[in-house]
Amino acid sequence: MAVFSDPVLQQAAGGVITSVVATTATRLGVTLRGLGNRALKEDEEIVKWFNTYRITESTPQLSELPATITRNELHQILESEEFHASIYELLAARLTDAPDREVEKIRQILESVLSYSTPAVDLSDLADALFGYYDNEICSIVGRLQGASPEFLPRLRSEAFSARMISALRALEKRSDSYRSADPKLDRDFLRRYRNHMSEEYGKIEPPDFDRRRRVPIGDLYVTPEITEMGDPHSSPIDVWELGRRIDRTVLLGDPGGGKTTASNVLMHWNASRGDRVVPFLVTLRDFASQDPPERSVVGHIEHTLEVVYQCSPPRGLISRLFLAGSALVIFDGLDELIDTARRAEVTAIVERFCTEYPMVKVLVTSRLVGYDQARLDDQYFVRYRVGGFDTPRVSEYVRKWFTQEEGITSEEAESLATAFMDESASVSDLRANPLMLALMCILYRGEGSIPRNRPEVYEQCASLLFRKWDARRRIHTELRARPHVEPALRHLAHWIFSRQESDSAVARGALIRETAQFFHERGFESYEEAHEAAEEFVDFCKGRAWVFSDAGTTARGEALYTFTHRTFLEHFTAAYLASVSDTPEKLAKVIAPHVAKEEWEVVAELAVQMKDRSTDQGAARIFRSLLNDRRYTATESRSNLLCFLASCLMSVDPPPSIVRELCQSCLSHLWRGNMDNPQFFGPLLLLIKCGGTYREIVASELTSKIDQLAASGNASDRIAAIRLAVWCNPRSGTFSRGSFVSSGTQVQSFWDRFNESHVHRFTAEILEAAERDSGFLWLALDRGLITLEQVLKTPEDFEKLTTNGHPIGVFNTRWSPYLPTQAIKFVKAAGEVTEAQKQEMAVVGKYLRERPSPPWVKSDSAHWVAFVSPRSNHESLQPLEPDTFLGASVLMMIVVELSGDVGFRDGSPRDLGYLSSLFPYLSKRVSPELDVELPDLPVGEELQQAMRLWARRQLDFLEERDS
Repeated sequence: MAVFSDPVLQQAAGGVITSVVATTATRLGVTLRGLGNRALKEDEEIVKWFNTYRITESTPQLSELPATITRNELHQILESEEFHASIYELLAARLTDAPDREVEKIRQILESVLSYSTPAVDLSDLADALFGYYDNEICSIVGRLQGASPEFLPRLRSEAFSARMISALRALEKRSDSYRSADPKLDRDFLRRYRNHMSEEYGKIEPPDFDRRRRVPIGDLYVTPEITEMGDPHSSPIDVWELGRRIDRTVLLGDPGGGKTTASNVLMHWNASRGDRVVPFLVTLRDFASQDPPERSVVGHIEHTLEVVYQCSPPRGLISRLFLAGSALVIFDGLDELIDTARRAEVTAIVERFCTEYPMVKVLVTSRLVGYDQARLDDQYFVRYRVGGFDTPRVSEYVRKWFTQEEGITSEEAESLATAFMDESASVSDLRANPLMLALMCILYRGEGSIPRNRPEVYEQCASLLFRKWDARRRIHTELRARPHVEPALRHLAHWIFSRQESDSAVARGALIRETAQFFHERGFESYEEAHEAAEEFVDFCKGRAWVFSDAGTTARGEALYTFTHRTFLEHFTAAYLASVSDTPEKLAKVIAPHVAKEEWEVVAELAVQMKDRSTDQGAARIFRSLLNDRRYTATESRSNLLCFLASCLMSVDPPPSIVRELCQSCLSHLWRGNMDNPQFFGPLLLLIKCGGTYREIVASELTSKIDQLAASGNASDRIAAIRLAVWCNPRSGTFSRGSFVSSGTQVQSFWDRFNESHVHRFTAEILEAAERDSGFLWLALDRGLITLEQVLKTPEDFEKLTTNGHPIGVFNTRWSPYLPTQAIKFVKAAGEVTEAQKQEMAVVGKYLRERPSPPWVKSDSAHWVAFVSPRSNHESLQPLEPDTFLGASVLMMIVVELSGDVGFRDGSPRDLGYLSSLFPYLSKRVSPELDVELPDLPVGEELQQAMRLWARRQLDFLEERDS
């Protein structure tokens, strides 16, 4: 056996373990976050150890390569998803103490992977050598894990977070069988054709338009939205390409028209266009779940779609083999389009069972934010991301790209139009932040030279452009017998499609004509035969408009299927139907109430309220009053949903102040029915503060009245609750995700900041008293300067609670990060903005540490910090800190690293640490012990200098284990 000396192959071989271990750590990390208090400190340490694992100089001992396989071919095998899957299965087997027969299956599968990749070459000896090497490496890892925490492996084997590894082992037999009948040449030929087809199919996006169908290359129009991880307030925004790299078990949530489906299509193209990425498959859930129960399995549905829609039948067993090997991505698009919540929950269960059957496959599920919680995927395995609205730079980029695509205008004219659009739309920046609404506004601006100011007007102008102006130019209306009934028919059909029992919004042409004929017969045609002929004409008329009906495939008998091109239009016309058939606002309230109470139809209901308010005197006020007084929905969840809906409606309608006052009183009464940290109780009030900007004075007066009432009561808990509300009732508080993305304007935000500040001064004495026993009030007292850090920092217990413990505020389910590390991080993240007061606080910490120079200084806890270090150009001009200030900030930063590992500096440079740039080699050495770096002298005392060097070499910790 000779040493495998090729450096490129060494890197690939070593990288397999690194990649597989990092993937395992990420999956365990997601699960541990979901386990909450059940996850012990050592579990987090294990996950950190996984993430920072580095292959040393060890390389596999391999015989000489067969002459018929090249270095590049072996390199590709070692980097393939199929090979990584085998190593992951081997790691799962050793971590879960699987029997030897399971390990032998994995060895056989690894040999099958090599044979499948190079069928003409006998690589059995090479397979044995590789398997032996990786098994030895993994056994060493497992042994070190057992030594680091003897309880970890037994708990891993018994706790829920081993489920995915066990699923991987249970799938071994299926994966082994999948290679027996495989024909590598047929598979490769199919994948080449399929990738080419998908790359072409999804390489262009189709923006909404009225007079023509346009398919524009992705790069010429697409603008990636900002995407953030939900549930982690410290996470940094990413783009769609980074999301593509992170997908494992992933959910992408967003608002209507926010770009979820477009992102799915872009990810399809991104993965299909390169052979070294996973093979992407798109499952449109409204098609998959068109029958109850679904007609086919997920794999069967994909195979059927490939055969019928794309005329590209896959080789037998290939799709399952790709899923079992982790070589595929399945995008389940449009969970929200399953209108019935029970049906949505059934499909969610199917997706979870699919993930269990195919534990290696990558999965992305898209859904609207509203209603997701009613059928959410298991947070223990799925990470949620949210698509945000376009900020001004993204709007500008999209608008310039959009006008550049216009035919018949020069680049200078396109630039001029884009500039004028940006100026005119500045007053409705909330509307243009939505990608679909932005596209519609561009169309309207092109045709009308003006921009509507709310969504109903946008849709109404769209209809006007289609039916009264553009079609009139082409004289289409003169040939349409049912022209007077076109818009009423669209409303009727939209409601029929939206509310029928089937979850699929696609309708067969025959059914669509029959429903339309019935509608016409009851109105403008005496004979059914005439109505039927007019209905055929109408359907053909609508299918020719890209924004009304689009082809959605065919039935099994070959009959054409149609659906509304954009769900937003389906919802608009459904809302118009509800508003038109409800004679009074009270009747409309009764129609929407049962759906809103179940968190259904919220977009449709809000649009209907807007329309009724515009067509009926005091329409919104009467709907609000009816819903507020509706005694059918008094259960906590139903009442919370109704109040949240009404609070959200304040973004689009303007009921009288008395109604808003009544709404606020109802929200406060609801809050006091339960736990102030439970979203079902605090959600309506928080949404009212976020959405009721123009009514802020009324809301503030009702809040003050409630605060006064409780503060004057003899009940101590009520008094403290009132103070919490007084000082933290603010749009910035809470991470409650409900309804459309709302960004409070600076004027609204400043108002609530002043509201809080006035009550801080009013209740200063009570806050200081509460701060002695309540961590949230302590944070507030320090942040507002009601007490100095020197007054607080007297004992190790005080230092510890400000360093490793979060600060729950007791309302809106908000917990501020530990106070001292948060302040220290500013010396890195926002160095140019650090104030003298903050420097003084770090000096107090430095003095405290000098007086206690022997670590550990705190007991370890479960605090975790994500990456926050990033290059900042203003770091070069920073003046050196005073010694005590530097010491305080440095030790706190080192504690953060000890708690969390790399926080983003590993690939950076010293300057990225701002004021703490000289600490860079110490932190680098701590997270990567193998690094050979010099540890320069720091401006601290000799005793502390020695402690910091030992810390960097992992010979000393600044934290000790907390007693269980």
